[in-house]
Amino acid sequence: MAELMFRGLIPAFPTPLTADGAIDEANLAAIVDYQIARGASGLVPVGGTGEANSFSLADRRRIVEITVTATAGRVPVIAGVLDPGLGGALESGRAYREAGADGLMVIPPYYARPDQEGTLRYFRVLAPELKLPIVFYDNPYRTGMVTTPATIARLEQEGLIIGMKASSTDLYHFDQLARLVSERFCLLSGQDTLFVEQVMLGAKGGVLTSASLLPGYWSEVQKRAEQGQVKEALAMQGRLNPLMDALFAEQFPETVRRAFALIGLPIGRSLPPVGALSAAAEARLAEAIGALVADGTLAPV
Repeated sequence: MAELMFRGLIPAFPTPLTADGAIDEANLAAIVDYQIARGASGLVPVGGTGEANSFSLADRRRIVEITVTATAGRVPVIAGVLDPGLGGALESGRAYREAGADGLMVIPPYYARPDQEGTLRYFRVLAPELKLPIVFYDNPYRTGMVTTPATIARLEQEGLIIGMKASSTDLYHFDQLARLVSERFCLLSGQDTLFVEQVMLGAKGGVLTSASLLPGYWSEVQKRAEQGQVKEALAMQGRLNPLMDALFAEQFPETVRRAFALIGLPIGRSLPPVGALSAAAEARLAEAIGALVADGTLAPV
């Protein structure tokens, strides 16, 4: 297999904040170290889990700068460009490049909801200006639009993207795409609950939210799946189902913040409109974290 630019477990992680909502720079460096020490192959700051759209451009650039500095070249940093249109995406991408990002994870222009040709036009303008490797962020649940496998393959063929994060439960779409792209394409799972299935269909790793807590565990899941130990890989993935159900139940990504607090790394509360968890959700999350700590799967800080 050709060497890939990005592969393995690349967590999308929350942005630590102080009580007044400012960037907590010390804990941002600490959460970077936590993930790398536990096996992350890369990091995605200012993605959806990082609440990118809640911050100003200046704050987002600073988050990327701190992440790059704390990473110190140990793993690549792929900054999330979640802007709804061209002007914002260009500003964000340029700022992240100047901040030292190794790549960009770019969502298509979801406010305009273009047709397939419109998506091609968008990336034909964007990619040459940003001058960094681009991972296409396919997330139809958030964008309300479906980019076809043929369009994504065309983006690779034209040299506009080098990979894709697939945040979708549509395994047929994923299978079709895997058959169209090259071996060098960094096809990444973005669906925690279907990671093994997407690896079996050709994913070379994943940008997973739960991997911010357990990157090494997920790396072992990937290894088992790639070696044909599918039953074992699915069993390992299934052990995390209570955690994943709790993380995505309500008030995401406040759930992820609370999970870090429960293992000894408090990183503040989410910004509006995200609110606090209900008592039931808090109890559900605590039970899931407690079970993983008790059986040694998750080690407290």
